[in-house]
Amino acid sequence: WLPGYSVRDIFSRAGSVILTNAYLPEEKFMAPPYAMCFGASPNMLAPVLHCCTSSIDEAGVMEEHPQGPVLPPVVVRSAFPETWLWNFEDVGPQGKTSVRKVVPDTITSWVITGFSLSPEFGLGLSDDPTQVRVFRPFFISLNLPYSVTREESMLLPINVFNYMDQELKVEVTLENPGWFNFAPPQVSPTKKKKFDSDSARVKTVVVAPKNAATVNFAITPKQVGYLEVKAVARSALAGDGITRKLLVKPEGETQYRTKGILVDLRTKKDFMLAVALDIPTDIVPDSELIEVSLVGDLLGAALENLDKLIRQPYGCGEQNMLNFVPNIVILDYLKASNLLTNSIQQKALKYLELGYQRELTYKHKDNSYSAFGEGDKNGSTWLTAFVAKSFKQAQKFIDIESSAIIEPLRWLAAKQTRNGSFPEVGQVWHKQMQGGGSNGLALTAYVLTAFVESMSLTDEFKDTIDRAARFVNEQIEKSSVDTYSLAVTSYALNFAGHPASDKAFSLLESKSQTEGESKWWIKDMEKDKEREGIVNPWETCIPNAINVEVTAYVMLSYLYRNMYTEALPILRWLLAQQNGQGGFASTQDTVVALGAIAKLAKKIVGQNKDMSVAFEYPPGDSTKLKLNQDNAMVLQKAELHSKKVRTITVDAKGTGLGIVHISYRYNVNKKGDFPLFNLAPKVEEASTKDHLILAVTLSFAGGKESNMAVMEVTLPSGFTIDDEGLKALKMTDKIKKVETKDDDTVVILYFDKVTSESMCPVISAYKSFKIAKQRPVPVTIYDYYDNSRRATEFYSPMPSEICDICDADDCQHIGRLSQ
Repeated sequence: WLPGYSVRDIFSRAGSVILTNAYLPEEKFMAPPYAMCFGASPNMLAPVLHCCTSSIDEAGVMEEHPQGPVLPPVVVRSAFPETWLWNFEDVGPQGKTSVRKVVPDTITSWVITGFSLSPEFGLGLSDDPTQVRVFRPFFISLNLPYSVTREESMLLPINVFNYMDQELKVEVTLENPGWFNFAPPQVSPTKKKKFDSDSARVKTVVVAPKNAATVNFAITPKQVGYLEVKAVARSALAGDGITRKLLVKPEGETQYRTKGILVDLRTKKDFMLAVALDIPTDIVPDSELIEVSLVGDLLGAALENLDKLIRQPYGCGEQNMLNFVPNIVILDYLKASNLLTNSIQQKALKYLELGYQRELTYKHKDNSYSAFGEGDKNGSTWLTAFVAKSFKQAQKFIDIESSAIIEPLRWLAAKQTRNGSFPEVGQVWHKQMQGGGSNGLALTAYVLTAFVESMSLTDEFKDTIDRAARFVNEQIEKSSVDTYSLAVTSYALNFAGHPASDKAFSLLESKSQTEGESKWWIKDMEKDKEREGIVNPWETCIPNAINVEVTAYVMLSYLYRNMYTEALPILRWLLAQQNGQGGFASTQDTVVALGAIAKLAKKIVGQNKDMSVAFEYPPGDSTKLKLNQDNAMVLQKAELHSKKVRTITVDAKGTGLGIVHISYRYNVNKKGDFPLFNLAPKVEEASTKDHLILAVTLSFAGGKESNMAVMEVTLPSGFTIDDEGLKALKMTDKIKKVETKDDDTVVILYFDKVTSESMCPVISAYKSFKIAKQRPVPVTIYDYYDNSRRATEFYSPMPSEICDICDADDCQHIGRLSQ
């Protein structure tokens, strides 16, 4: 044993940080400590209630090939699901059944419950949960971080549990399939040179009966991806093996790009298009990944990804509607097209119910809604209209009381002004819709659609509708109407069947953009005198959410006018802006665009699908996907393994309609070009190697103020957010909401707006895993409704070296190498 450790030493070696106001004695304890039981289930820890460290046999710390007797065979465990059973069983007339299952490899207790449905007795529930305890008298566990960046050095702890009645001398082997290097390198104790073979490393530990110990291996990943970690422990009486996946990320910030293509072979037999991939030359090596997909339905990608249509976070009342509205669109489309299957229906209904229940948490006592519920001073005119309209559309699929729709509409009617318009009485997050452009025309037109949608419920709002329609009609006669307001107005008037719809539609046609077979509309550009004449590069490489929303509204006008063929060029442009999951850039553009696509899909869906699509790329490689009537609703994907692909030729032959997506991603290790936010992350001097205090100074540089903004702060590898610091952030006035993701390694801050006045949130995090030589990580802020308005900066934590994390014996070997 290694005597002479204090309480602070023991916790530090176990990778823990002590936060307490209690007295900590600094004297050294001579009693033998024990290893921390990382990763074990709480009910398995009762026999091991001590903090402990490994007891490494110094004679065998780095044995190259230990010799010894033949050891018992080892079964390597690899199945570790978070949930195990969710089965439906027919118990038959006897009311009994027997279910035989192989338990997963997790050492834990599974809690099993059940319920029954009977036409005679109704619903039955089990009285008490049953526990199934999965146990081995000897086992090992791995405690891995959420991710690590390539070329960072990490300490990988392997915990050895001995519940036997005698002491065991255990050889622990960490196998290296080639994706990492051991750090420090293995050396010969006599020649002080690195060994040629480093395919595995062995350490020996003595584990007392009914106890545990930890063996640490320092490694440095050199490849990226979900990579397998395999460890094996052997003793004279027992053995165990385990494999887990570790996510190794490339350095820098990941950029996502997608090219969507409509392959229309209804009137011709072949289609060919060369697609250029906009990948910079200075990307992080080996960070690129290219994937192609094919589906035979216009909403096929969205069907596959109903729970992840966009990559942006969606944690407020408006963004939560992304969990709600697309499911209405999908169900309505599939039902009308006779394509609705039981599995899709159950999935969509589940998301509908969850989205509905969650949206109610953003409701005010006066029946209005806002982005952050009672956290906002007032309800929002726009969001209340959006919710009421969506709830009415969902009534045909789930149970929603009519009062849940009528009461918000009454709140809206009470806000209508004498001239018929609806002002925004709440916080403005989406300036094009809410901000009063064209005298509030867009917002009034949008609210009008909510009332028209709900006309079947009650006629009490007839006067409200008439006054709003009159206001909208008067406003479109003015020459100063912007494109966004005109698009929403045209949609509203065509939706309501108003005679003034012709005028609005005609004005829109004069503002269209065309190129090849595509047609679209763009927002009116805001002039920035300080940047006049400078092109924002993000506007050419990131789909603009406002332009997608505008174009989708126009497409809806086309469809309400039965102009289905004329809408195909608009469809081509929208599909080109779509991401690989079937959504778009943010919430509103995704909701409106999917609704427009679904409405057109009902008219052009066909049963004759039989095509082969080849994706050809240098140096002569090809990937082929086939589409027919049987797999038309299945999203087929294939990854291109060739590197340096910059052009892909899509060659399709056959009949029918198909949608191709070419999705690719890569990492860049530099701050973003053309920042429209001022962003300055700074590691405070009070930070240590184990405690990060990050102050982020930010302000808006693109004008007076932004729309709703979101800032994502990535923590250095090994760090996780401090709970107390998180609570402090949530209490900050200018921060409307705080979330975390990726196991508390990314912090997401929501701002209802960012102005030219600087603010400086402070983020506190602690090192939970021993990782050294950490790479710089990004802080990114962006306008939620206009992704071209963004900024990225990188920062690094306090520097640390391998000897700051590895065992003392390992660091002695580093010293030998340096001599």
